[in-house]
Amino acid sequence: MAVFKPKEGYAERVTARMQALQAKFDEAFSVTSPQQQAELDILLAQIGTVDWEGEGYQSPERQRDLSIKYCWGHNHRFGDDQFVKGRMGDRHVRLISEFTEGFELPDDFFKGRSVLDIGCWTGGTTLMLKLLGATQVVAVDEVRKYANTAHALASRVFELPDVEGLALSLYDLEEGKFDCVYVPGVVYHLSDPVLGLRRLFNRLKDGGHILVESAGIQHEQSMCWFKGNGRHFGGTADDLNRSGWAWFWPSAKCLEEWLYEAGFDDVRVFYSEPHDRLYAYGRRTRHQEITRAGLSVPNIE
Repeated sequence: MAVFKPKEGYAERVTARMQALQAKFDEAFSVTSPQQQAELDILLAQIGTVDWEGEGYQSPERQRDLSIKYCWGHNHRFGDDQFVKGRMGDRHVRLISEFTEGFELPDDFFKGRSVLDIGCWTGGTTLMLKLLGATQVVAVDEVRKYANTAHALASRVFELPDVEGLALSLYDLEEGKFDCVYVPGVVYHLSDPVLGLRRLFNRLKDGGHILVESAGIQHEQSMCWFKGNGRHFGGTADDLNRSGWAWFWPSAKCLEEWLYEAGFDDVRVFYSEPHDRLYAYGRRTRHQEITRAGLSVPNIE
């Protein structure tokens, strides 16, 4: 398992690609009709609302603010006079640029492919995947309000075909086969990352690809930092300020080995210093068994 590094000039190429993609995104996903605006207004009216019952929680205690309070995820310029700032800014543009340049993916990598978009939030990445030519996008988020938003934004506001939003934990993904699984900012939020990656492995066709982005640690050995949620818990029910929301931050080598354990081949991982994040690529070349001793779900496929 050799250390992977993007080629020289990677940062400059990412910046150039981001600028080009952002321009295309803004042009493709602006609101131009009263009907579109009416559908969008329904979504934007939810910003700041608090609802834990709708997410299936008995109380807001120790739940992360993003799960119970509606926060818009991605930056979106819906028109010259309508810009919505998201909690994650331009990540829907930057991460695809980082993956493409870091792993030297072809410009048409997503074209004609079915994609499982994990952790879709308000649908910025979902829209971007369709813009890049994906024939089908299934957008998944365990937070119901965000899965519903991604679906409504793509299907009702912009009337894109073959987009579905699923309010579902990735641990419960048991149907469908896809050409690509796109997993930005999710794996370090999992209490059982190997099981989660195995669920995604099982949703790929043979020959399918996985792209994973994660918070991580800069260390040459295979190790991870247990972050936990209880000891980082802070704030009150009034301000909904709950820090943490993470379980394990892996090193690049650790994430690489998680992916191999889950069944993936051709795994490459690199650490991006500017944002302290990990980027990983892998393939499902064929169905492979998983070590079942001690596995939390021993009967998993």
